Amino acid sequence: MANTESSGSSRWFGEEGARTARLMMYILLAVVLMSMDQRGHYVAKIRSTVQVAFEPVFFLVGWPASALRTLSEQFSSRQTLIADNRQLQQQLLKTAAAVQTQAALGQENQRLRHLLQATHGRAYTFLFAEMIRVDLDPFSHKVWIDRGAKEGVFAGQAVIDGLGIVGQVEDVMGNSSSVRLISDPDHALPVQINRTGLRTVAYGTGKTDLLLLPNVPLQADVSPGDMIVTSGLGDRFPPGFPVGEVEQVQRDGGETFARVYVRPFAALDRGREVLLIERVTKVEPVPAPVEEP
Repeated sequence: MANTESSGSSRWFGEEGARTARLMMYILLAVVLMSMDQRGHYVAKIRSTVQVAFEPVFFLVGWPASALRTLSEQFSSRQTLIADNRQLQQQLLKTAAAVQTQAALGQENQRLRHLLQATHGRAYTFLFAEMIRVDLDPFSHKVWIDRGAKEGVFAGQAVIDGLGIVGQVEDVMGNSSSVRLISDPDHALPVQINRTGLRTVAYGTGKTDLLLLPNVPLQADVSPGDMIVTSGLGDRFPPGFPVGEVEQVQRDGGETFARVYVRPFAALDRGREVLLIERVTKVEPVPAPVEEP
């Protein structure tokens, strides 16, 4: 029994001594390392070397999170750019619409100014009207205006714009009327050459930019550039209103009449506002001065 207790005590004492020795050795090693690091900064160098060695590992570990963050930022930036682009497009459309409106107002103002100039010096009263419908097929050139019997419009009434003769009223309703244009193939307009006074008839050709004078004598004095005006015959169109300008004169030796082509002044396919000629304005006679005895 004594031998057994002695051997157990020796074993436990030996293990405790070895543990104590290892602890002392670790403490001594730590002191030595701290002393060396204090003098040569070896720990910082070792740490830096380890960081460089393990940097690829750190990059691989952090790459998924970095990639997700980058994708999220790019998606957010793309959404912001799309929203900004949509907003800029809307602003651009609004600006373009405003510019177009200003241009349309400017053109309308110019047309109204031409209408006002067309009435200057004329001994007539005029009724303003706007087009509400246009029918320009090859066989019928007609427009509808927003004036009718309630405003005193009557069939055969002459219609002009700021540049020249447009046509004449054909059918009259209560609040609207139809106007046959001078370019209609069935329309005939008594005219005269302003330079020479030669009277003839201008016929529509089915084209808004061309009238035909087929009954001009072959030897008549007419040339391109001559102004054509209404002659006043027929009791429909008052005399002296501009119709168009001669563009071409065809004279064939075997024919009796020349063919004269005229470009209308009126904006038959573009205008919106027109004037209806109502009547001759009566001019009150000026009383003669009374002579004093």
